[in-house]
Amino acid sequence: MADSIRFLSIDDVLRLHALAIEDQGGDPSLRDRGLLESAIAMPRQQFSEQYVHEDIPSMAAAYAFHICKNHPFVDGNKRAGTAAMIAFLSDNAWAFDATTDEAEPVILRLAASEIDKDKWMQWVRKYVHKKPSMELRDFFMTLSWDQLASAGHSFHEDQGSTPQELIGSLSEAELSIPALVSVYAGVSEFEAESENWIKAVSILKTLLAIHRIAEDMGYEW
Repeated sequence: MADSIRFLSIDDVLRLHALAIEDQGGDPSLRDRGLLESAIAMPRQQFSEQYVHEDIPSMAAAYAFHICKNHPFVDGNKRAGTAAMIAFLSDNAWAFDATTDEAEPVILRLAASEIDKDKWMQWVRKYVHKKPSMELRDFFMTLSWDQLASAGHSFHEDQGSTPQELIGSLSEAELSIPALVSVYAGVSEFEAESENWIKAVSILKTLLAIHRIAEDMGYEW
């Protein structure tokens, strides 16, 4: 594994814990610094010059697991462990995709010793992805007609061709590409099946297709 891994320090985790306590309340006290140091050391542990935790997802999961299990803080151990996991992923160009509703019950089970480390790591792996490293220019250079046609065809099958049927696809995409709102407004002004309506729908579908391709490749907005 590359030597460029960015591990968290004790101060990093103390700051993450302080932010969590400030945001949601609780006792900010550190119960046992030695237990925190032990937890923070686990992801970088090596044996015979090989990392015990083989990759970034397993290292990230180890932060959350050992902070939760060591219970170094008076309050907020689960929050600190989760924040450390997410921060480590982000620092190493990975992202955590689980929603709060998906993650909270699993983390509670972890803290209650209802799932072991292996099962916890398996769960984490399902909700992480590596962020793409391409610059925006490179992303557009990789776009092909086949990709756009395939994504556009999926909208035809899943969402239909009318403005009303396309609106479902806009709810998330318009947050990333605000111009979609204006395009949709233009689509709505034209009479269905008119020449201008067909052109506007084509533009709308192309932008939605680009958005879908980017998301499938792991880009975040």
